Amino acid sequence: MFCYSLTQILKDRLSKFLQCSVILILMGLSLSVGFYSCAPTNTAIPPPDKNLFRSEDYVVYRLPKAETPADLAERFLGDKKRAWVIEEANQGVIFESGRSVVIPLKDRNKGGLTAEGFQTIPILAYHRFAENCKSPLCMPARIFELQMRYLKENGYSVLAPEELLTFLEYRQSLPKKCVLITMDDGYSSVYNIAYPILKKYGFHAIFFIYTDFVGVSSSAITWDQLREMKANGFTIGSHTMFHSDLTKQKDGETGAGFIARIKKELFGSKEIIDKKLGQDTYIFAYPYGRYDQRTLEFTKLAGYKIAMSVTRGGNPFFAYSLSLRRDQILKKNMQGFISRLKTFNPMILK
Repeated sequence: MFCYSLTQILKDRLSKFLQCSVILILMGLSLSVGFYSCAPTNTAIPPPDKNLFRSEDYVVYRLPKAETPADLAERFLGDKKRAWVIEEANQGVIFESGRSVVIPLKDRNKGGLTAEGFQTIPILAYHRFAENCKSPLCMPARIFELQMRYLKENGYSVLAPEELLTFLEYRQSLPKKCVLITMDDGYSSVYNIAYPILKKYGFHAIFFIYTDFVGVSSSAITWDQLREMKANGFTIGSHTMFHSDLTKQKDGETGAGFIARIKKELFGSKEIIDKKLGQDTYIFAYPYGRYDQRTLEFTKLAGYKIAMSVTRGGNPFFAYSLSLRRDQILKKNMQGFISRLKTFNPMILK
């Protein structure tokens, strides 16, 4: 009886596998496509007559009309931003009427791990922009546009911080090639130069401001400009109130005064930004990129979920979310920029 049952189970599974194989071969797809991709589980499945095959893991779906990956991601996965899942599962496929596509339903690789290594997320850091620059912290507008065009033309996704957080918390996978774009301090050139370029390529960025600088001169961003940028997809984070080093005690500053200053910089800046922009500010950039154990503890107490240094390197899913690495983009050439786009760390994990 046992042998018969096991044999029958194996026959059933083989039959199911062969059924799927025939379907995928007819579609001109590799068998690996259906099992490779990753997406969260959602059950908004279209009627069976449009499904060539359906399981708990994926659907093979015949398009009744031309549809975009974003349309399919919203319907099947509940989130347009997960369009990349469908794109990666159907590379080279034209999403036209009558075409069959694979829709992965489960997230199978949340940490971007393979036998050859693991995924890392580059975070790019800028400060100010101008047509012609003299400071190393200034990026020429022409070069910045070339950099954003490179990302667009080479298939990079630009993440929002909440997407990064789901990756760091091992809740959701990310596209193979993705970056975060950040800008520090609060210069008006971000609004005047970088913001229009980012919108042109459909990208967003994180803008870290220190609140005492906002609106003080023509070179500083205003609260109204920040509200506009936020409404158009930018994330506004804290860079303290006065941009002071949170790891060094000032001359003549008492120990108690030092602690009070750290708290004011962290808690006070968040309170101001929350009130001015009507938000719960949860992302922070350390002034000068410096932090220590005490700073980390107060950063967490203040309510920040993500905090960034300027230590070079990418961020795997197991990185600590309050000490993320960032690469400052200082060189005025494309070679230096491209070298900062490392999205995979090779390591034999077998």
